[in-house]
Amino acid sequence: MRATVVRFGPELFEEMQAEAAQCGVSVAQFVREAVVARMAYVAGRRDDDAYRLAARQAAIRVRAEWAESAQAPGRAGAVVRRVK
Repeated sequence: MRATVVRFGPELFEEMQAEAAQCGVSVAQFVREAVVARMAYVAGRRDDDAYRLAARQAAIRVRAEWAESAQAPGRAGAVVRRVK
């Protein structure tokens, strides 16, 4: 996975943070899902079947990455307990 920096104004970030919390996901996951949704929307507008398939596959990957990241805090806690 690659990282990038995205800047938001304070008001937008607070709204986004609240929406992400309401959905039960991190802000990063919320942004990833928004990007996939936007890409699928744009592909649909231009009637791009090949991209629509790619967008579906990307959505599957995003959900898998989210599931993996959701497990990370538990794994980190297990490592800390083993080290102590």
